[in-house]
Amino acid sequence: MMKKWMSEWGLWKSLFFALLAINLVFAGILFYWMTRPIKDTESLDKLNQNKEMVSIPFSSNKEDLNRVINHYIEEEAGDSPIDYEVLLTDNLELYGTLRAFGKDVQLKVLFEPYTTKDGDILLRHRSIQIGEMSLPATFVLNYINEKYKVPEWVTINPSKKTIYLSLREMDLKSGITVEAKKFDLRRDDIQLNLLVPVE
Repeated sequence: MMKKWMSEWGLWKSLFFALLAINLVFAGILFYWMTRPIKDTESLDKLNQNKEMVSIPFSSNKEDLNRVINHYIEEEAGDSPIDYEVLLTDNLELYGTLRAFGKDVQLKVLFEPYTTKDGDILLRHRSIQIGEMSLPATFVLNYINEKYKVPEWVTINPSKKTIYLSLREMDLKSGITVEAKKFDLRRDDIQLNLLVPVE
């Protein structure tokens, strides 16, 4: 009887220690998973390497961009002495009213836009018309440059017959800026990056 009791006690003792071992292993695994860091430090380190801007690509078309540009002109350049609007067709067309020689005259300028490696846009003159007259681009651009204040991000170069648009210097809300990646009006393929500050 004693032998039987001892063998049963040994079996219970073995089962107890086996169960205890299983519980300890389970508790150890649970403790390990609970104390593991949940931060993805590698990804966060990569994120923190570029704290200044996040680039968000987007594409647009002429119709939508026409609305955005003219809304911007209305909101930001409403006090300009030149009343103008922009129309994107196969070229960039600028229509406006200009005070010259004591009268209001109609202005139409055609530009061909190009993107630069810096994400800006260079407008090359194609034709300028004031009223029914075609005038030399150098004369008209020089007149506009001297007589009217243009935004700081717009540079008119009469001798080269160009207008340079420094998109990153545009005064948008919350420090957001834009860079142009592709501006192909003939194919209606307009690709831009929205640069959002994250500092």
